[in-house]
Amino acid sequence: MTKTDTRIPVSALLERMAEFPSLSGRYDDARALAEPDLRDLPILTKDDFRGALPDVLNVARSRRHGSLVLGSGGTTSTPKLSFIPSGQMIEAIAAQWSPLDHRDVLVNYDTPGRLSSSHNFFTALAHQAGAVTIPLGAVDEEQLGEWLDFVGLLDATALNATQSQIGNLLEFYERTGRRPPAFRKLLWTGEPFGDRALGIVRRVLPDAELHGVYGSTETWVIGHNGPGCALDTFHVMPYQHVELEDGAILVTNLHPECINPVVRYRLGDLGEFTRCPCGRRDAALRVVGRDDPQLKFLSILVTPQEIVEAARLHPAVDDVQIALFDHGKPGERMELRIRTARGTDPAATEREVHRTVLTQVYRLGYEVQTEAPNAFRVRAVERFTVNERSNKTPLVVKDSPLT
Repeated sequence: MTKTDTRIPVSALLERMAEFPSLSGRYDDARALAEPDLRDLPILTKDDFRGALPDVLNVARSRRHGSLVLGSGGTTSTPKLSFIPSGQMIEAIAAQWSPLDHRDVLVNYDTPGRLSSSHNFFTALAHQAGAVTIPLGAVDEEQLGEWLDFVGLLDATALNATQSQIGNLLEFYERTGRRPPAFRKLLWTGEPFGDRALGIVRRVLPDAELHGVYGSTETWVIGHNGPGCALDTFHVMPYQHVELEDGAILVTNLHPECINPVVRYRLGDLGEFTRCPCGRRDAALRVVGRDDPQLKFLSILVTPQEIVEAARLHPAVDDVQIALFDHGKPGERMELRIRTARGTDPAATEREVHRTVLTQVYRLGYEVQTEAPNAFRVRAVERFTVNERSNKTPLVVKDSPLT
């Protein structure tokens, strides 16, 4: 591969990594080079990030700009802590991605507290734009009607939420026959925007614009998209440098206030550089899947994505979630939860999807049929298990009852 962009300040990155004693020694070889290149630096993993947490805290306490402690992780793990400057890099982000203006009234539907990042982020973004913010947070379905009546009185023009929340909220409007607010803009982040959510948006709010950001609490915002862009494609922020290593996305955060050791950080996603259909000439980043997808079940390695793809061969399946129980133990079980299209027979769909998955994912089918016939089942559900802190809907959950 060719040398990386010569504008990347590798010497400054080496100085930054010297602030983290637990990681600093890994950069000694690069420091010994006369002109080190970015690719001379090691790739950092999530385990490296977790191990450096005491150092990151010390770095945060040495800064003068303040910081926020935030968490990431789905229902299958405890939160991974991250330190973000209190200003949240909002000025740099808004210079590239500013979907709101002073005329907007934004319903902030992301859950506040519990170290969640999105609620803080969208409140700051709206403030930067001069918009009115309604910091509602996610609402239990039993109280949803009352709160949405309140939102309707405030002439809301925009909504921010995960795509799961957007889908659930608009399904509530559709199911109850309520007229939704005149949301002209839907802002989203946190998880890929799926077909189910897109379908309900197009039915209920056909004229709404979709504006998304891609990133993580460790890296902060990496890229953005908007109307005219593909939903899986993002324009990279100038303060971020993205590399692809055998398809794996590596991120280096160049923002001067960056606290976390985000230098060639392996995010856990796969991507490719592409041209966005919006017409911008710069290369964009398309996110194509997870970098670390395999799980071991009934002594075989299988990827969640191949199970999902097999289930979605059935035309009635709108969305899929995999629940694992007693994972890694002799009696482990897998429940494939499906959401089915309106007007279909859930029981018939369960039987057909069960047969299709065990036929298409033949390694799984062999183990189930010969060794553990009760270890795999398919169940149609009204809703999936979600992360109560972030309101994301993980693809895989462990020992988690339906919520």
